[in-house]
Amino acid sequence: MSEQPDTNPQFPAPVETSQPEFLPLAPTPTPAAPMLTRPVTRIKPDRLGMFLGVFRWVFFLLMAFIAGIFFTIFMQTRTLEGTPLEIVQKPILDWSGIPADAHKQWLALQQAFTLVDQNFYEQDKISHKDMIYAAAEAAVASLGDRFTAFNRPQVAQANDDHITGKFVGLGVTPEIKEGKYVVKRVIPNSPIEKAGIKEGDVLVAINGTRLPTPITDPVAVSTQLRGEVNTKVKVTFARPSDNNKETEYELTRQELIAPSVDTQMLDNNIGYIDMRQVFGSNTMNEFDQKVGALVKNNNPAGFILDLRGNGGGLTDTARQLLGRFLDGGVAYYDDIPTQNVHMRPEDVLTNPDLKIYDKPLVVLTDGGTASASEITVGALHDRKRATIIGEKTYGKGVAQYVIDLLDKSALRVTFESWYTPNKTNMTESKGITPDIVVTPTDQQKQLGQDPQLDRAIQYLTTNS
Repeated sequence: MSEQPDTNPQFPAPVETSQPEFLPLAPTPTPAAPMLTRPVTRIKPDRLGMFLGVFRWVFFLLMAFIAGIFFTIFMQTRTLEGTPLEIVQKPILDWSGIPADAHKQWLALQQAFTLVDQNFYEQDKISHKDMIYAAAEAAVASLGDRFTAFNRPQVAQANDDHITGKFVGLGVTPEIKEGKYVVKRVIPNSPIEKAGIKEGDVLVAINGTRLPTPITDPVAVSTQLRGEVNTKVKVTFARPSDNNKETEYELTRQELIAPSVDTQMLDNNIGYIDMRQVFGSNTMNEFDQKVGALVKNNNPAGFILDLRGNGGGLTDTARQLLGRFLDGGVAYYDDIPTQNVHMRPEDVLTNPDLKIYDKPLVVLTDGGTASASEITVGALHDRKRATIIGEKTYGKGVAQYVIDLLDKSALRVTFESWYTPNKTNMTESKGITPDIVVTPTDQQKQLGQDPQLDRAIQYLTTNS
């Protein structure tokens, strides 16, 4: 009998495996300590309160602003001299541009305007603008300085045109002689020149209306000659050299640029420089171009600088002009009290491209040579650079600021005195007396003769 393996179908034989019969358990984490928390309470913003707070501040500031306006008006329109509020009033008046030392008079002026409005019997003749202009003119005139002036817009524009040289008109540069509107100079290629009108002719009528005698407002006359481009105007001129024969012309206005420098060669290789117009913003550009060409093409032996009738213009232009004839040095001294400037030297402004330092020079002058042109004459005279021939200059030793105002009017206010290199003031000396005095006669003028120019040519030719 064979042996059988001991097996039991209910209990199968064990099976060997590589894994343990039971897996170890993971460690149990320690629970965190409980946190103490408070319940969250959501606060809604008080928008109404914030609005009311801002509104209170805005309202307060607005009320303070309005109160300030009424307080300022009160201070401006009441006389508080001798009261405790006078101390507060003065800075308010100064800030407002009202003269505190003449506050009553300021209020009286306003009162006068109001009373005119209320009582003047011809109401249609009231022009507040003209009244204010007249008040400004009178106020400035009370200073007693003939060069400080208030210019209405029309006059201010004419002065600007005079400096820039650009305008619309007929082309006449006038002067008032014996109360008459006399042609001082004719602009080349202008309607006046094309019509044959000459220097010395007298304007007697515009559009058939006779001019008053004497002429009291030359600017108003010049304004009638100006206007829009291509518009026509009838003018009547009398010619003294022809028994005052009158001729009427119908001329068309055109845009013109008045040259401030003209040049030509005269006999004996003399270069003539015509600067009888005021020193403007473009003067030195013209000078360098025209005189530079004269020097390059002709090499003149000497020069005549004609400043007759030149009423001045820009002082820097005078310094630049001097820099063409002087190699540096003082042009003039100025004295400006409001800036605490006393006898400050202002030097010439040289140009390295145009130097006329060593050629003989004669300067022609007359009673119309003034201001910036006198700066030129004074420096050339005192520094022995030129011989002066003609008549005594005008004698204007002061300069003005030209300040444009809100309505295109302007204030010309004297701010400085100036002195020649020898420290001579033109106003005090009443002008520069020429080295050689030549005064044309009326007959010479009527015949178109120029004895001053003839004498200058003689001097450069013979040195005597």
